[in-house]
Amino acid sequence: MQEGSMIGGRYQLVQLVAEGGLSTVWQGVTRSSEVFARPIAIKVMKRAFMTVGGPYLSMFLEEARIGATLQHANLIQVLDFVVEATAAGPVYCLVLEWVDGIDLKSLLRAHKEQGKQTGWGVVAAVALRVLRGLAAAHERRLADGTVSPIIHRDVSPQNILMAQNGDVKLADFGMARARDRIAEHTDPGIVKGTLSYMAPELLTGNPATPASDLFSLACTLWEALAGRRLFDAPTDPEVFALVKRCDVPPLEKIREDLPVALAETVHRALSADPAKRFPSARAMVHELNEILRVDDSWGDADVIVGDAVAAARATPRA
Repeated sequence: MQEGSMIGGRYQLVQLVAEGGLSTVWQGVTRSSEVFARPIAIKVMKRAFMTVGGPYLSMFLEEARIGATLQHANLIQVLDFVVEATAAGPVYCLVLEWVDGIDLKSLLRAHKEQGKQTGWGVVAAVALRVLRGLAAAHERRLADGTVSPIIHRDVSPQNILMAQNGDVKLADFGMARARDRIAEHTDPGIVKGTLSYMAPELLTGNPATPASDLFSLACTLWEALAGRRLFDAPTDPEVFALVKRCDVPPLEKIREDLPVALAETVHRALSADPAKRFPSARAMVHELNEILRVDDSWGDADVIVGDAVAAARATPRA
């Protein structure tokens, strides 16, 4: 695949914007006519991982299947799935909505390079939007009305996209587990996700739940507020030990400007015991709303997020 290539006869690759271990992400356009060119993102699976029946292709297909069932303003929308025939074999492509912005990881990196803290208002605004997206996934209903939660299992800074217009969207459901596909999607005992943001109960073989997604988000929020990763070490075994121990330094001792209630909310979601976290993403949204309602320094969330993204994009990388 290269710039200008057409996918499915209607999607054109414009430029490569990101490359991960399993796939590449392109900015593209939908060309349904000469005058209509809607911006899109196209996720293309790397050929080395396209073994039919293999675990990586299964994850890619699962991301497409799950994404097609989720419709929410704070979740990246899956628009299409295309298998493109080429001389070298089929190429699997996921067509997604385009977000004109950056991910939270890039924002935090920019702030670190600038030697400044990420404003707690930005972090709170991002948290509210991601939580609303998680609530939609955790409360998903099938066509027959049956509640069938989707657990993201990889909530982390690189999977939170922030647009310059203030939108915030949770991306990448490739690791997700849906209740209606548990048996065929994930082998028991296999740990998936980004280790530094993983809930400690998952490391001992317990199943992923909505509470484990809340823990992962809280790890992300703690990092954004503290300016460093919560569970960080040179090797995976050392990170594993830190997550399992789950010692969380108090945020109020790191950031004196934080509202105490905000720090307490993050710490509650970081409880080692899942039962001590919030009962749901929706409950955590209500808690954050109550905190922000009584804080006079809170402003318009879209403006706060949009300004942060614009400033980060305007700052040259060191």
